[in-house]
Amino acid sequence: MLLVISGFDPSAGAGILQDIKSLSLLGITAFGVVSCYTVQNSERVFSITFRKWEEIERELSVLPEPKVIKIGLISPEFVKLIREKFPNAKIIWNVILSSSSGYFFESAEIVKENLDYADLVVLNNNEAEKLQVLHIAERDSDKKFVITFGHSNDHSDRISVLYSGKYFAEERIIHNGKSHFHGTGCAFSSLLAGFIYLGYPPNEAIIETMRIMKKILILSGKEEPLRQVQTEKLAREWMKYEALEELEEIVEELVRIGKYTVPEVGQNVSYALPWSENEYEVAKFPGRIRLKEGIPTFVSGPAFKDKSHTARMCLTAKKYAPQIRCVSNIRYLPEYIENAVNAGLKVFKYDRASEPDEVRNEDGKSMEWMIKSAVRTSEQIPDIIYDEGWFGKEAMIRVFGRSPKDVMEKIKKVVGKTTQVRL
Repeated sequence: MLLVISGFDPSAGAGILQDIKSLSLLGITAFGVVSCYTVQNSERVFSITFRKWEEIERELSVLPEPKVIKIGLISPEFVKLIREKFPNAKIIWNVILSSSSGYFFESAEIVKENLDYADLVVLNNNEAEKLQVLHIAERDSDKKFVITFGHSNDHSDRISVLYSGKYFAEERIIHNGKSHFHGTGCAFSSLLAGFIYLGYPPNEAIIETMRIMKKILILSGKEEPLRQVQTEKLAREWMKYEALEELEEIVEELVRIGKYTVPEVGQNVSYALPWSENEYEVAKFPGRIRLKEGIPTFVSGPAFKDKSHTARMCLTAKKYAPQIRCVSNIRYLPEYIENAVNAGLKVFKYDRASEPDEVRNEDGKSMEWMIKSAVRTSEQIPDIIYDEGWFGKEAMIRVFGRSPKDVMEKIKKVVGKTTQVRL
């Protein structure tokens, strides 16, 4: 079990909320005890209230024996008490003497008196100088201090970490000329504790932690004016994997009925993520699905590469109905529309002749105009939008749904008994 004992930061940029978010990235379920409460935002600390040991100990007493304990902001003398209570645990203490805005937290002298009770001490270079431990960390034999240098040499394009006489370096992430984010120390020390919990030796844990921190900070800098570590954004990666997996799951079915559904221009199935804003954030089959000697052929497996009309339709559709994130185009046959109506699907007929010239003449605008027209008429995203073609434009059916499986079920209803497909 991994136990976190740290302060509560209501902004969630640092403290126990950040600790738990960071550890969840590694698939670790952490237990937590709050050591203090702060009144703060991502820019400034206004006040702090440390909890009494009796309160903390009562909570610790009902938890299982921890394998690793990550300690954040705490009354320094409590580290000794935690060591006495859990003598076999590996303690990783992220020392925080003061906030970046200058609010005083802990006495350097009292911290120094309790350093020996931790197995690893994580601190920045400013704190290392105040505690006079920088020279110790520079020794090959030292295995206690992990010193980060994010607060020094802001003009450098690298971030360094010193441990056991060796420097580790990674690219410094800068957004709008700034490289400081609220909560980097908490995220770094929690990830480090997590990798050690997973069995990594400290030097390897540092390397892996720095690699992940780089990814987190790249994503965290995309939203202004919030300048804090947004670990949760990296958690979106699992949804990207899941989107690709869901598209993979319908490949067999696409192949089975493809000779009835793939139009001359090719078919695609696109699946947007909840936050997708452009075509490269929409999963799809690059190059489209084509018929070769009557057999559906895939240029490649599902990916976030390439552009697609169905991807643009996904992006437009979810603006009106966020849950509608998947779209596929299929061949048009009049009986398919009849099947759809008989199956109870909501159907909208789009007249390409009604398109304004500025829409018709600009690539990609027709699909957006088409969906807007459907919403204006029916006040919702229909299951089916179809058109009977235009000069140089193949007649087409578009199927809208929540997921690839949902869209696939609707496609099977559309092709139905007309093609004697086994349902």
